[in-house]
Amino acid sequence: MENSVKRKINIFGKVAKIITMIVIVCLLVAEGFMLVGGVIVAAVPKDSVTVDAAVQVDAKADNEFFGIEEGKIGVKVGGTEILLGEYSTDGVSFFSEKGKTGVSAGIRDLHFDLNDALKLIVCGMVSVAAIVVALFFFRALMKQFMVCDSPFSEGVVKKMRNFAIALIPCTAVVMVMKSAFGAVFSHNFGFDIDFISIAFVFIIFVLTMIFKYGTELQKEHDETV
Repeated sequence: MENSVKRKINIFGKVAKIITMIVIVCLLVAEGFMLVGGVIVAAVPKDSVTVDAAVQVDAKADNEFFGIEEGKIGVKVGGTEILLGEYSTDGVSFFSEKGKTGVSAGIRDLHFDLNDALKLIVCGMVSVAAIVVALFFFRALMKQFMVCDSPFSEGVVKKMRNFAIALIPCTAVVMVMKSAFGAVFSHNFGFDIDFISIAFVFIIFVLTMIFKYGTELQKEHDETV
């Protein structure tokens, strides 16, 4: 039974190591394409390719159920109107037709040129590079699983701790780059926290502590025997 479990763990480590290496190679190839694209874009005058767009939004609501006033929108329940929220009235106009109140808003022009494209490429390259670094630590962990006699060993715990630590800057860099990516279009940088990624990092640290505790128990058992 023990040899069967060990063999499964080793096989899992080997398969995961191979898959991780394939993913790393694919990401490095993508990184190379982005690098070539970035060099080409940087060499071309930024005004040689531009994209300009504007969006007009018209929203209508039935006066029987909804109430739309300047800067406010609510829903009518019986004789009571419940305020749902408020919004900016800049560039917003109101109109009424056939028992409905509407809001018309023009979203400002969107201008996109090669300088913005270069920023997007840089954000992509930095994000991919951070992920590749973390994957190399994950590959080292899977390699340790591939050759270990027991998952509760100092080698596994060490590699798992290294992977958990590597995830911290990786997660931070990816979150910053995602925010910067959105700022290219909105021209307003706002930092968004990815709680799922943070939770994943936390889980890896918890697993590291569990494996470390298991390693200590395994060591005490071996010394007792």
